[in-house]
Amino acid sequence: MPRVLLIRAVLLAAGVLAALTASASLTVVPASAAAPEPPTIEWGVVPADAAGPDGRVSLRHTIDPGGAITDAIAVTNHSIEPAVFTVAAGDGVVGADGAYDVRADDPAAGGAWIDVGGVDGDGLALAAGETRVLPVTITVPADATPGDHPAGIVVGLSAAESGVTVTHRVGVRVHLQVAGEIAPMLSVDAAAASFTPSWIPFAPGTLTVEYRVTNTGNVRFGASVAADAAGPLGLMPGGGTAAAFEVLPGGTATQRIELPLAPLFFAAGEITVTPVSLGDDRVPLPEAASAGFSTPAVAWSSIAVVALGAGIIALVVSIFVRRRARRVR
Repeated sequence: MPRVLLIRAVLLAAGVLAALTASASLTVVPASAAAPEPPTIEWGVVPADAAGPDGRVSLRHTIDPGGAITDAIAVTNHSIEPAVFTVAAGDGVVGADGAYDVRADDPAAGGAWIDVGGVDGDGLALAAGETRVLPVTITVPADATPGDHPAGIVVGLSAAESGVTVTHRVGVRVHLQVAGEIAPMLSVDAAAASFTPSWIPFAPGTLTVEYRVTNTGNVRFGASVAADAAGPLGLMPGGGTAAAFEVLPGGTATQRIELPLAPLFFAAGEITVTPVSLGDDRVPLPEAASAGFSTPAVAWSSIAVVALGAGIIALVVSIFVRRRARRVR
């Protein structure tokens, strides 16, 4: 190769290498140069005494009609910057997922009897890492009905997310019971069953039972559920249980339970709800209640296999008969 061409080739290679190095350097961003993550506000609220958090998990009180008690909560800003929080009391509910929650609208029952002090008109302003003890007063009306009146106190923080203002809330539960006659009661109804056969012939299918539990008394309880089912004449019985769930006074919970069951063309059974105590509750429990159900339980895959087998047998017999008839002739 002539010397001039060799020099040009070397220079060209050097230029390409420099370009590649420059391009690669553009894609490398040191971690220290990345945009900082926006700070995350974290906070908590727990029961307290005058000195601060006292280790309780909820506020629990039994109060006479017309009576009042005082308590306290501690709110802590766990983040590294100050924030302004809202503090409000509300009525307690159990959501569709079975979790306890506090309604965000104006309270009309136990939540309306709770007053939280130490909050300015603009909210509760806390410095980074600050804990503030807030006094709580619960005043029960003289005409309040005996029994449980679930409530809670929530501490919230609003922020704009994608152009929409979203409020995140953290709360502490208030177990509030008005002294008087306790009347625990429950009912079970609307038990409806359906059967889903397995695609595997002659294998057990899934029996699904949906039922509704209503707390018709004045105290909460946990509902433990068991279901039993069988085919015609009690053949090939099966059963199952479900985890206990909470039902508040006047509340209704619609649940379902699934259990394996052999497909015998028809299934019938009974759902039984047994009340259980929750947490530190020490109240009488209502009697267990039950409801019956029935449903067709047909395994179409099994029928198809039987029909196919019968068809094959019929075909073989037909061929055998025809061949024998020809021999006789």
